[in-house]
Amino acid sequence: MKFIFLMTLMLTFQVLAKPIVIGSKNFTEQLILGEMMAHMLEKKYGLEIERKLNLGGSTMTFNALDTGGIDLYVDYTGTGYISILKMDGTRDPEKIYNIVNREFQKKYGIEWSKSIGFNNTYGVSVRSDDNRFKGITKLSQLRGKVNEYSISTAHEFFERNDGYKGMKIAYGLNFKSDNLIGMDPGLMYNAIKDGEVDMIVAYTTDGRIPAFDLKILEDDANYFPPYHAAILAKSKRIEEVPEIKSLMKDFEGLINSKEMALMNYQVDLKKRDPKDVAYNFLVNKGLLNGELVEYKKTNSFWAYAYSKKGYLYKIFKEHMVLSFSALFLAIVVGVPIGITLSRYEKIATPVFGVINTFQTIPSLALLGFLIPLLGIGMTPAIVALFLYSLLPIVRNVYTGINGVDPDYVEASRGIGLTDKQILFKVEIPLALPIIIAGVRTAAVIVIGTATLADLIGAGGFGNPIFTGVQSVNSNLILLGAIPAALFAISVDKLLELSERLTVSKGLQ
Repeated sequence: MKFIFLMTLMLTFQVLAKPIVIGSKNFTEQLILGEMMAHMLEKKYGLEIERKLNLGGSTMTFNALDTGGIDLYVDYTGTGYISILKMDGTRDPEKIYNIVNREFQKKYGIEWSKSIGFNNTYGVSVRSDDNRFKGITKLSQLRGKVNEYSISTAHEFFERNDGYKGMKIAYGLNFKSDNLIGMDPGLMYNAIKDGEVDMIVAYTTDGRIPAFDLKILEDDANYFPPYHAAILAKSKRIEEVPEIKSLMKDFEGLINSKEMALMNYQVDLKKRDPKDVAYNFLVNKGLLNGELVEYKKTNSFWAYAYSKKGYLYKIFKEHMVLSFSALFLAIVVGVPIGITLSRYEKIATPVFGVINTFQTIPSLALLGFLIPLLGIGMTPAIVALFLYSLLPIVRNVYTGINGVDPDYVEASRGIGLTDKQILFKVEIPLALPIIIAGVRTAAVIVIGTATLADLIGAGGFGNPIFTGVQSVNSNLILLGAIPAALFAISVDKLLELSERLTVSKGLQ
């Protein structure tokens, strides 16, 4: 009995010691809500938190929760009802909530909290001063009239069951295929403001709608379902950490649509940090004790970067772990493969065919494909980066060894060297400049591609880049882009130096 008690105690301690992983999708509202949950669990409930914010779209974030990569995130009832459960038929908010809560528990063991308090549905928006839409207030008034107009929306809207395809049928919107423009949510508002597109499918709680003087056309066919925001978490995790249930209670009816739009406005237009905006809202609501964070505007990028030095150090470590881990694996695996292929020419063609295939898979698609297999975070990112960096190393090892003059090999055999000695004392040293060139190419590929790893929660320099793109914040974009470029250049120069130190002067 004592043994069972101790084991139970140890398992309980392990569960409590495991940080609560909070996720979010990749747009401003989600970042704010993710930060709110993190603040509450850290400051009110004293739990250790890990943020995996800014993940790719709805499917990627849901898969992360379903596979245990994250513990909770905010989603919308309409997304759960149509996109994930593949259902349709009602637009009643209460019925849809009951359906998603029941079916998610039955199929995935996932619970939905009650509504946070606002409905962030889609809305087709146009510029209020665009005379072409003067007198048009409803979507049905556009039937058969949009042939020459362009429309922009988030990429996933074109694929969702509650997205463009159904809307086109419901309203008879015959846009030309060339006028359908997928765009990052953070960019499409600027695109319509600047007249680069005629219409956008906006989020109705976005603060840029009133700020940019846009008008939302009424969904008079009631096509879009209600999208009431709620917190999702696995039932098992709620049992392990009852504070998650308390958090869900805290958030019931907490935020109305105007309040959410104002917070989105503060981040997107005023360029405030989502973390600060979330914290100040909770303090104002009396859910957290503390002083409001004062927003200090910095005109200089370098002053801004200095104020973020702790954050920069964190994402630099993440990017370094991602890059060097993948590169190390590629060298350890790629060099032996290249040597083997140089010895067995018959298998070279099919093996290179397989390795080449990895290069043809789009980076984001490969990352998304690995989530169901490996979850989210560092592991799938390192695997994907390893696969991308394999080709230049294998190819250069193979090419370098095959390019060694056969006369040198024959002369080596003539003085009695074994095949192993010839490989390590003659062929590899002569091929070393080409091999190192392959490693340098792989390093640059890895460091650059690693910025995408943030979309599956691995962090790195991609975090400020994607956050900056969504909020159109050039300082944030530069905060990731400049260090990533400097990191790639520095590693390349270090490898160049290693080539000078290891390759004989004659070959140089």
